[in-house]
Amino acid sequence: MSKKIATIFLVACLVVISIGMASAYEDKSDKIKDNNATRSEYGIQWQMSYGTSAWTSARYEGPQPIGDCDNDGKNELLISGRDSMLRVMKWNENTNTYVQTRVLHCPFYPILRADAGGFAIGDVNNDGKNEIAATWYSAIYKYFFGRYWTIGWYPAIFNNGGGSSDCYIGDCNNDGENELIVSGGPSRPLSTVPEINILKWSGFRLVKIAEWDDEGSGYVYMPALGDVDNDGKNELVCACSGKVFVLKWNEENSVFDSTVILNVPHGQDTPFGCVCKDCDGDGSAEILVSYYSPHITIFKWNGSGYATQFDVTWPGGDPVIEGIDVGDTDDDGIPEVVAGAGITHIMQWNGMTYVEEATLPTYGWMAVICVGDIDNDGKNEINAGNVDVDSGQDFMEWVFKYGWEGS
Repeated sequence: MSKKIATIFLVACLVVISIGMASAYEDKSDKIKDNNATRSEYGIQWQMSYGTSAWTSARYEGPQPIGDCDNDGKNELLISGRDSMLRVMKWNENTNTYVQTRVLHCPFYPILRADAGGFAIGDVNNDGKNEIAATWYSAIYKYFFGRYWTIGWYPAIFNNGGGSSDCYIGDCNNDGENELIVSGGPSRPLSTVPEINILKWSGFRLVKIAEWDDEGSGYVYMPALGDVDNDGKNELVCACSGKVFVLKWNEENSVFDSTVILNVPHGQDTPFGCVCKDCDGDGSAEILVSYYSPHITIFKWNGSGYATQFDVTWPGGDPVIEGIDVGDTDDDGIPEVVAGAGITHIMQWNGMTYVEEATLPTYGWMAVICVGDIDNDGKNEINAGNVDVDSGQDFMEWVFKYGWEGS
């Protein structure tokens, strides 16, 4: 079961009691060796087991889990799952590991034990400082006076029979200010909740300013935002009902104009998540699409449309779903594509195609793959975690670092 379907079910029930407690694994510093890779010196900087229960231990994805959420000039890492908790992790230079500094809950906890299926760090209220957004009731948390305070939420999605899978902070209508992009869709019959809701901070609360509704009863799991057609303006990209859409904001009519760039026939690989980042190093964002299978596709704007730049399937692998991101993971100044298909694959553009540089020893359905500077040394790490594993296996969260040899 994918993370988002489980999220909708658990939130709709609102009675699942969190019983899983995190138990630490000993940090390991051995390098990971891959004889087929040209550069494989990625070490496990940190790892944690959250147990073996599919109901309480599975890890969830947030599209922007790395950032400075307490505005002290240093990044934190957000970790969530099916345990009604959103953990704020911070690198401790004295102990040389990540420590949990805070735990956040939904605004109505402990009466309602909802899970944060999606979460993000960014400037939601456009005050120049970052906040945390979480999909449980589209809640916003702001750090001041030594703790995180709930400053707003938007319950209309759940109140009208909808579910929320992810949220993203960014400027989707190109007005120079950030919006909160909440994805999901109907979670019960006859619900009219759209797949994309655009929320804006009004000064004291979140208000809905726009939406995008696919025909039928689709569901959007992991949307992305970026200038993917090189016009200087951002577009939204999402997968819904077997299609991949590019949504361009129509300022005159205050709506999204949609273009389908991929339409998968029923019964074949279903597109799941999207990422809009520069993965070939030319300064322009490409569109990366993951699937409900061990498969990814990269699309590139060619001046008139979106052409397939790269497509790969890993036979025998696990579904990538949301386990995909882009960033310079080995500090060579060139971005890598990181995709978790059970084993996590690290690939780099060589001028003609994407070549695998290394693999990481992850397993299961990788709902978490994110690249960013988590330990604040100016170099990126890879955060990984799984949402589905074989019976008896541990649900894990990892941080991998290139060249890591510490303990």
